[in-house]
Amino acid sequence: MPEDFVLLGRLLLAAVLGGAIGAERELNDQAAGLRTHMLLTIGACLFTLISAYGFGSGIGTDPSRLAAQIVTGIGFLGGGAIVRHGLTVKGLTTAASIWATASVGVAVGAGSYVLGIGGAVLVVGTLFGLRRVSNVLQRWGVSREEFALVTVPGFDIQRIVELVEGERVDLRGLEHHEDEDGDRVVLLVKLRPRYRPEQLLGALRRVEGVLQVEWEH
Repeated sequence: MPEDFVLLGRLLLAAVLGGAIGAERELNDQAAGLRTHMLLTIGACLFTLISAYGFGSGIGTDPSRLAAQIVTGIGFLGGGAIVRHGLTVKGLTTAASIWATASVGVAVGAGSYVLGIGGAVLVVGTLFGLRRVSNVLQRWGVSREEFALVTVPGFDIQRIVELVEGERVDLRGLEHHEDEDGDRVVLLVKLRPRYRPEQLLGALRRVEGVLQVEWEH
């Protein structure tokens, strides 16, 4: 069994690596940020250390059993980061980062420092470095966007449908809620390549009877 200071060093390294991943999420104003990811790696690392060294090495002990339960527990935590917002689902990337961050903590706790550090670098690189690549792909490919509108009471929703069809935009979902103060409309559309969301945003704002339009990017 390694000395206590070596095990504490593993916890510290796990916290640093988790903080590096969490910092990227924090900069993007995500619910699971710096503290959450640091706690994830510390907890996963500590559970791994307890599993490996806390119960001895007698007959019937299996260090992998407790580590395997970490995956199940993190699955519930990651599921809490996924929320339905209007007609779209958000938080999938954060949930994936939570899952990957836990694996970094397990790797460090097991003493696989190179794998842990390399995994953290790849996670941060995927979250931060590939964002520009994703933006380029979205610019040249189809993209799904959500628009939330506030209209005058009794607004004819068919006018919005005709406008979307006129812009050659694929309408994937529509919600219409009538209210005394004004109707609320939520559109989920699939934009064709090189068609900018700002074009549809401007067209929606020019429709008579539309009081407000918000674009959920």
